[in-house]
Amino acid sequence: MECYSFRLSNGLFSFSPNGLFAAICNQQRLAVYLVSDFRQIRVIQCSEIVEHIEWSTDSELLLSAYLKKGKLDVWSIAQPEWKCKISTGSLGLIAAQFAPSSRHVLTTANLHLRITIWSLTDQNVCHINLPKQANPGIDFSVAGAYMAVVERRMAQDCVAIYTCDTWAQVTLIGGEAIDIGGVKWSPDGTKIVIWDGSHPGKLGIYLISGSKLAVLTDVFGIHSLEWSPTAQILAVATVGCKIKLINHLSWNAISTLNHPDKIRDTTCIIYCEVEDKLKYHVRDERPFALPGGSSIGQLLLTFSVDARYLAVQDQQRPRVLWVWELPFFTLKSVLVHCLPVKCFKWSNTDPRLAIVCGTGNLYAWTPRGCAVTDLRSASINIAALKADRAEWDVSGEHLMISGKDIGCMCQVKFLLTENI
Repeated sequence: MECYSFRLSNGLFSFSPNGLFAAICNQQRLAVYLVSDFRQIRVIQCSEIVEHIEWSTDSELLLSAYLKKGKLDVWSIAQPEWKCKISTGSLGLIAAQFAPSSRHVLTTANLHLRITIWSLTDQNVCHINLPKQANPGIDFSVAGAYMAVVERRMAQDCVAIYTCDTWAQVTLIGGEAIDIGGVKWSPDGTKIVIWDGSHPGKLGIYLISGSKLAVLTDVFGIHSLEWSPTAQILAVATVGCKIKLINHLSWNAISTLNHPDKIRDTTCIIYCEVEDKLKYHVRDERPFALPGGSSIGQLLLTFSVDARYLAVQDQQRPRVLWVWELPFFTLKSVLVHCLPVKCFKWSNTDPRLAIVCGTGNLYAWTPRGCAVTDLRSASINIAALKADRAEWDVSGEHLMISGKDIGCMCQVKFLLTENI
């Protein structure tokens, strides 16, 4: 596996959406590379230490934000002489991001006082006052036509939907949720889910017009949720280490996935990392007791691109990763590591799962099996790598692995397709 190492600060790197470029930031130095051969094509010297970077949707612009200073710059890749500077004042920023149009930038002021929308073409500015802190509190529809924002109006939580061409409000949904915990568009861009962050839990599915499709009141203690890529299943993580799978036809739960402390299922394959051996060992004994950890935590979940598999980490048992096979609602695999899992990401093209645990090792799972690779052996420059982040490019052929100060880009086109 071919790897290119690099220095960076605070794990700041990003693949462009078209998969052609990679941006890597080290303090005030922002470098752009071609992904194909890791050739540097541009170096940008920023005025401050960069705290956040982001590509525009069309991959033509690159944003560097200095959040504590309330400033950001926007750079053009094709036209090096073009540059846009935005200053929001001394209060500082919580977030800065591109709108799907790639020609508008959204900034969220500290204390969530307001969201400001900056036009990069005509220099117009508009504001959305008093957005509410939620996870996420802003979400765009898949085609980029609409934006949903959680807001606090007249002492009540609501969700406002804006059109992204004029930024005019088209719908206001509110009145039912006591404490909105987040909002998410479906992958087909036709529906929006809003959930209550309060302990009893309530979840509503709405159309863009605000029409209510369903409201579920028996979802106890929602702390995260994910749509399947086909928009046919909504996976809702609740207290008690449970995930409710809700179908898109009746909006009823079709299955509940439990995550007990002992594995009794004999059809599930349990892979245990062998310390200092760069391999997994299959464990056959049942029941198999899973290693514990924190007494509190959430379920983190993500679907494979084909919607066939669901990977789950229970933060109460941070060393364990669960992989469910959804067509049959069965537990496919359980991966037990020596150290807590820091990040796990599916490939954008097929069901390959990359996992990092704060070391120089790359762990990988596919339906065919598991593998462990020591990335530090590929280059002496990454001998001190402590990876806590992984990111695939759009083609699924390259994987970026990084710690706080050191990273590497690996060509992994054939990862886990041979030599298992």
